[in-house]
Amino acid sequence: MPYAAAALLTLASQCAPTVAPETVFAIIQTESSGEPFALNVNGGRQPARQNNAAEAVATARRYVAAGYSVDLGLGQINSRNMRWLGLTWDTVFDPCTNVAALARVLTTNYNAVSAGRDPQTALRVALSMYNTGSQTRGFRNGYVAKVERNAGVTRSVVARAPLILADAAPVLSDQRALLLAENVLPEPSPVQARPAPPPTWNVFERAAYDRETQFLAENERPSI
Repeated sequence: MPYAAAALLTLASQCAPTVAPETVFAIIQTESSGEPFALNVNGGRQPARQNNAAEAVATARRYVAAGYSVDLGLGQINSRNMRWLGLTWDTVFDPCTNVAALARVLTTNYNAVSAGRDPQTALRVALSMYNTGSQTRGFRNGYVAKVERNAGVTRSVVARAPLILADAAPVLSDQRALLLAENVLPEPSPVQARPAPPPTWNVFERAAYDRETQFLAENERPSI
């Protein structure tokens, strides 16, 4: 049974705190539609829906033994990436562990391409790499656009400043450390005083003002 949006956003906040929950939510929706035991066999016949972690592990291991790679769980982590992510068959379908791995892949991609790019462009390129390993194929096949649409189910994370905290990604090399150093957060812009809210009888303008107030309050934390 797929997870509801609220559950996925909570999971994202708890298990991938260095990435904006909306970004994690959008990737999960795109990859697995919130199915914790989702499997995708690359280049092979797709298995039936899995009912639990034990069943999903058994099915995935059969395909891997036959030479296929399999995308696993909420974030569709590829079986060939399990080792460097520190995953095992006992942990890969744990929702929190899977979401943490999603964040690690995305963050590593982002830091690898962020030099010389604005944050929004770097995020899109990182999403392309998450899907295909290529900086461009995820644009051509529509994956990046689909993630952006799914982000809009809550509110569009792409419209926000998509920054990763400087310590979000593991330091894999001296070059990676230099890239991380370039991802320090910018100085906050001066806050301008907002006009007084419209009168309560002005229903439409007051509603728009309240939505803007909520949006500003929710965008105080840095995010990707």
